[in-house]
Amino acid sequence: MANPARRRRVAEQMQRELAEIIRAELKDPRVGMITLTGVEVSPDFAHAKVFFTTLAEEAQRGDVLAGLKRAAGFLRSELGRRVKV
Repeated sequence: MANPARRRRVAEQMQRELAEIIRAELKDPRVGMITLTGVEVSPDFAHAKVFFTTLAEEAQRGDVLAGLKRAAGFLRSELGRRVKV
């Protein structure tokens, strides 16, 4: 089981890196004004749950989520290159 302080640091680093990847490298126009509000990492660092908010209108929130789901593989691979655990 991982040290809780280490899990928190890894989650914070993942949040920073994901925010930068989304801002600078993600080209999907559906994913615009989002803010990553938190990341929860499993004790074995195998899974992470990412929380976000968006400034999009109610009707466009589904499009934002669909864009993020479509980009999940890209985000996962880029995050794997940047974060070393």
